[in-house]
Amino acid sequence: MIRGSGRRAFIRSVILQAGAIPAVFGGQPGKNAAGIPLIAFRIGVPLWQTDERFDALLDFFRRQPGAVDELAFFTSATHPPLPVEEMRRRAARLGELLPRVRREGMQAGINVLATIGHHNENLPNSLQEPWQRIMDPSGSIVRGTLCPAHPETLAYVRAIYTCMADAGPDFLWVDDDVRLQGHGAVRFGCFCDLCVRRFSEESGASWTREKLVAAFGAGPLEERLALRRRWLEHNRTVIDTLLRNIEETVHRVKPELPLGFMTGDRFYEGYAFARWARTLSGPGRAPVRWRPGGGFYSDETLLGLVDKAHAIGRQTAALPPEVRIVESELENFPYQRLRKSAQTTVLEAAAHMAAGATGTAFNVLTMYKDPLEEYVPLYRRISQWRPFYKELQSALGRSPVQGVWPAWNQDLFSAVNVDGAWLEPGKSPLSAPYVLAEIGIPLCYDRAARTATALAGSAVFAFTREELQEIFRGGVLMDAEAWQALERLGLARWTGVRALENVDHDATEVLAPSPINGRFAGWSRDCRQSFWWERAYRLVPHDNSTEILARMADYGNRDLGPCMTAFTNELGGRVVLAGYYPWSQIHSLPKSSQLKAICEWLSRGRLPAVVESFAKVVIWSREETGGRQSLVLLNASLDPLESLSLRVRSGAQRFLHIPADGSRRELASERLAYQAGHVRVVLPGLAPWSVHLVKEA
Repeated sequence: MIRGSGRRAFIRSVILQAGAIPAVFGGQPGKNAAGIPLIAFRIGVPLWQTDERFDALLDFFRRQPGAVDELAFFTSATHPPLPVEEMRRRAARLGELLPRVRREGMQAGINVLATIGHHNENLPNSLQEPWQRIMDPSGSIVRGTLCPAHPETLAYVRAIYTCMADAGPDFLWVDDDVRLQGHGAVRFGCFCDLCVRRFSEESGASWTREKLVAAFGAGPLEERLALRRRWLEHNRTVIDTLLRNIEETVHRVKPELPLGFMTGDRFYEGYAFARWARTLSGPGRAPVRWRPGGGFYSDETLLGLVDKAHAIGRQTAALPPEVRIVESELENFPYQRLRKSAQTTVLEAAAHMAAGATGTAFNVLTMYKDPLEEYVPLYRRISQWRPFYKELQSALGRSPVQGVWPAWNQDLFSAVNVDGAWLEPGKSPLSAPYVLAEIGIPLCYDRAARTATALAGSAVFAFTREELQEIFRGGVLMDAEAWQALERLGLARWTGVRALENVDHDATEVLAPSPINGRFAGWSRDCRQSFWWERAYRLVPHDNSTEILARMADYGNRDLGPCMTAFTNELGGRVVLAGYYPWSQIHSLPKSSQLKAICEWLSRGRLPAVVESFAKVVIWSREETGGRQSLVLLNASLDPLESLSLRVRSGAQRFLHIPADGSRRELASERLAYQAGHVRVVLPGLAPWSVHLVKEA
C-alpha cells in the first residue's frame, strides 16, 4: 500500500519482486479487500486553503467514519492554467495537509484541474505567458487553453507536475481539460501553425489550415474518410505526447506513483484509451486509474442519468483490463444542493457501477469557503449506500456488460457529416439506439460482448469492409440511413432490401402477421409525422426470402408498403431493417414487445436477459468468470411496480435479490419449456426510481 510510508512501500516492492501479485495498472490497494476504492470525494480549493476550513473539512468526514476511501484535492478553483510559482505554493500547502488525511484513514491525492486549461475564466489571475493557445478551424483561439503540442506547453506541464509529485500524494489525477474538443468558443482544435505543419509531415502532404479544413469535406468519399481518420490519429498522438511528458515527469520523482486520467466520450480525440493508459503506466508499469465522466448535473431530466451511465460504460469498455480502478465522475456542479437530490445522486453512482465503473468519485461539495452544513444529509445518504455499492463492486468487478451493441469504434467521429463540412454541428450516428435500454433490452458497450448489433446511420462509414462483414455475420438491427450507407458501399445485398422509397407524410405503422410479432399482429403505431417529423421509408425486398414485419398505412387505411423486414443473408447473419421511426416512440406495448422479440431472434437465443414485463426498466447484464450472471435493474419511472418478470439466460434454480436498502431475499426461478437454457425470475415490489442487484444464488 503506497500511502507515504517508506516501510509499506518497501514491503510492497519486495512482494512485487517476489511475484506474489502482479504490478498491474490499477494495483494500488485501497480500504477494500480487493484493493479497489469504493467512494472518493473531490475537494475544492477553498476547503483546504486555510487551516480553519481544512479542520472543518476533516470534521465533516468524521461524521460518517469509514464511509470514504480517499480524497482528491483540486489544485485550482478556476479553469485556466495558473502560473508555475502559484502551483508550487499550492503543492507545498498540500504536501503539509495530505498526511493529516491519511491519519483519518483515507488516502490522499491531488487533482490537477488545469493542465492546458478548460476555457476562459479568471484570466487576469491566470497564466499570462504569450504562448500559443488552442485554435479552431477558423483561426479563433481561447485564451484560457494552451495548445497541447507546443514546446512551451510541455515545459509548463513538466514544471507543474514535478511540484505536485514532490508533494507526496498517493495518486495524481489529470483532469479532463486534456482534450481537443469543447474548449469554450473553440469547438475543435488544434489548427495552429505548428499542429497543421506536423500533420503535413505525418500525412505526407502540404497543408494550410484553410486547405485542410476544406479537404475534410471535399473529394471522393473514400478520400475524405481516409483524411479524417488520419486527423483522428494525429489527435491521438497529440494527447499521447502530452501524457508521456506527464508520466516521465512524475515517475522521475516517484516511480510507482499511480496516475489517473479523467475523460468523457473522446471521439474527436480518437478514443485511444488503451494506448493512453499504457503511456501513463510508463516503462515501469506503474498503476493507472481512470475517471470516466459526462454531463448530468441536475434533476431536470432524470433520464440523463441513464444517458451518462451509457457514456461511463463506453469509456470503461475502451480500457484495458489492467486498469482496475475506474472511479466514475459524479458531478453536481455548481453544487447547489436543491438542483440534484440526494436520491438522484446515490442512484447515479449505482448506475455508473452497473455500466462498468468500480467506484465513484463524488464531486458534490461546495466550491466556496462556506461551511458544509447543507451537504451533511447528502453525505449521510452516500454513506448509507456504501454497503450496496460494495455488493455491486463485489458482484460486478470489471466483468463485461453484455447485450445488444450500439455500433461504435475509435473512428466513429470520421463518419459525422459525411457529405458536408466535417467540423460543423451534425447528427451523431451513435446515440439513437440507446433508447432500446428504456424498454428493458440489455445493451453492451464492447463489440466483443455483443449478442447482436444496433447499427444507426452513418456509423457504417466508421468501419472497414472486413469489419462490416464480420458484423453482418451476426444479428443486426439497423435503420434506413444505415442501409443507404451500405448501398453506397455496394453492400446492401446483406440486408434483403434492394431499394428505399420516401414517404414524407401521414404514415402509420401496422405490425404484420409473423412469429416475431406474435399476438401483436395488426396492432399499430402512429408517430405523427405532422408533429414529430421524420422521413419514413417504404422498403423494397429483394425477393420472397425477405419477411415483412410491418407495413405502413395512411389515415384512409391505404397500404403504403413494407416498413420493417427480417432477412437471413448470404453470410448467415440475421438482419432487421426498420424504415419507420426506428429509434423513437417505441414505448408502447406492441412496439416494445416486438423489439424485444426481434433482439432475441437476432441474438439466436443468446440475449443474456430481458425484461418481460411492460415496464420502463433499464437492465445491465454482467457475467463473471465461469458464467455466473449478475443483473442490475433500474426502475426508470415514477410508477411503482408490484412485480417484475425477467427472462434470464441461465440454468440457476435460485437467485438473490438485493435492493439498495440492504435487504436480501432468495427467489426461485421457473424453467422455460419453450426456450431451453432460460429461466424466468419474478421480483416483487420495485419502487419508483430504485435500483436492484439480482444474481445467481
